[in-house]
This record gives sequence, C-alpha cells and structure tokens, in this order.
Amino acid sequence: MKRFLSIAAAFFVSFSAASAQSYPDRVVRLVVPFPAGGSYDVIARLVGAGLGERWGHQVVIDNKGGAAGEIGAAAVASAAPDGYTLLLFGDGILINQGLMKNRAFHPLKNFTPVTLVARSPQVLVASRGLNVSSLAELIKRGKDGKTDLPFGTAGSGTPGHLAAELLAAKSGLPLRHVPYRGGAPALADLMGNHIGLVATGLPALISSIQAGSIVALAVSSEKRSAILPNVPTMSESVPGVFLDTWYGILAPAGLPDPIAQKIHADVSAVMRAPEMSTKLADQGFEFVGGGPDELKGVMERDLPRWQEVIDLAGIKPGQ
Repeated sequence: MKRFLSIAAAFFVSFSAASAQSYPDRVVRLVVPFPAGGSYDVIARLVGAGLGERWGHQVVIDNKGGAAGEIGAAAVASAAPDGYTLLLFGDGILINQGLMKNRAFHPLKNFTPVTLVARSPQVLVASRGLNVSSLAELIKRGKDGKTDLPFGTAGSGTPGHLAAELLAAKSGLPLRHVPYRGGAPALADLMGNHIGLVATGLPALISSIQAGSIVALAVSSEKRSAILPNVPTMSESVPGVFLDTWYGILAPAGLPDPIAQKIHADVSAVMRAPEMSTKLADQGFEFVGGGPDELKGVMERDLPRWQEVIDLAGIKPGQ
C-alpha cells in the first residue's frame, strides 16, 4: 500500500510539473468581483494585458460584482482548480468573513493563494477647511473638543472604516462614522467642506492629495508608503495602529503548486517592468510580487486581525 501511495504521489508531481510547462494552452479567465472601473479592475487589466502578451493566450477580465465581492469569489471557489479560472481580490475576502452570515466558502480553506500583486494603504485625509496638518494635531483637537468628529468612508465595514475605528479605539479620538456609497461621493463632500475627514483607499485620493486639494494626515500601513513618503503612518502617532490592504490573485483550492508558481513568476515578471511600476504608482499602488507562501502568510495573519477590529467597531454579521 505504501509503495502504491508513493508511486501515485510521484505520478501526481510529475503530471503537475508537465501541466505547468504547457500552461496555459487556452484562454484564462480572471474574475474581478466588483464592477469595472474600480481599483481591483485597474490592477486586473494591467496584469491581464501583460500576461496575455507573455502567454500568447488572452486573459479575459470577468467583472462579476455583487454582495461586496461574494458573488465573484464564490464562482471561483467552485471552479476547477486547473489555473484557467482565477480571482483578483484583496483584504475584503478576509473582512467579509466577519461581516457575512452563511458564506459559501472560507477564504483560507477554499482558495489557493497564488501571488501578492500590490499593496495600497488606507489614508486619513482632512479638508482644507478643517485646518489641521497632522494626526497628532487632530488627536489633540479631538480630545480638547466637546463634540465628536465625523469621518466619511466608502461604506460600513470597508478597510477605511475599520482603520479609522481602530485608530479611534487606540487613541481616544472621538470619531463618528458617516458611511457613503463609495469613495467618490465621500471625497466630493470632503472637498466641498461638508465633512472634515475621510478614510479610504489611496487610489481614490491620490490625485487630490498630489494637487494639494486635501491634506493627508496618516496612512494605515505598517510602514510609510513609497508613493507618499512624507505622510506618517498612524502607528507613528498611535503605536499598534496599522492595517495593510493588499491585492492578490487566488485560485480554487487544489491548484497544483507548479502552476501556482508559474502564474506567480509570470505576474511578477510582467509587473516588474518599469512602465508597469509607473502605471501602478500613478494609480496609488505599490508592486509587491509575493509568492504563494507569502500571500498565504498574509491571509493567515490578517484574518484574525480584521475580526478583532470588526468586533472593536461593534459591527455584527449581516448588518
């Protein structure tokens, strides 16, 4: 029996390696679980165009939005683990674990991590009318004031919302959440001085920050962003406050490792090209290029951390 299992295992490894050498031999579908035009879509189209040229086979971007990314993710989780159906998602797949009831999948059990493509921090920004230039100044004003400070986000349970809630809990800053239907309307109200603070992803804010229309107070990442090197991290003012937001490619559970490694290597080769790095940075993303093990480690580390922040914010599943 042991000899049979050894032979079977050797055959599987040999077959997987051979499959990886010929992969892909047809069209690959990259599912983006959100509508076209958003940050996930931007990265997917950059990756897809580069891979299509490198592979000689088209990478079709399939925008399958709905239910905060759940519909598209569920479709990939149930697909064949052959490398021809992939998912471009991010920390939202972990956040939703604490927000959704009766999910059709588990992020750590039903997917194979393939490659960590990019990171982009959440940013706490202030309107010019608020007249604050740093997070430390905001915290002092908040503690000295008699009223809470409203802050806008792209919606309840978004990374920006959770990053701000963590900041408030750790600093004592009296923040009051005002959820919007997306980052664009929140930014519009900020620039119109209808709200003083917004916490959302850098891609939605980068052009306004660079134009000087709004003030970037702090980024949520563990380290300063290479795109905004002069903007401090939240943890520089309030130790322990950091949440990294990332974008990665996942496949259905059971994808052979040689195929996962090939996809990772080819994505990294495509995205390391100078023109690609520039395009990413212009949109507010930093290329990472982490392999399957790195992405797996990030997901295992961050899942309980997001749950902790969700509990801290008092958000219940299904709200």
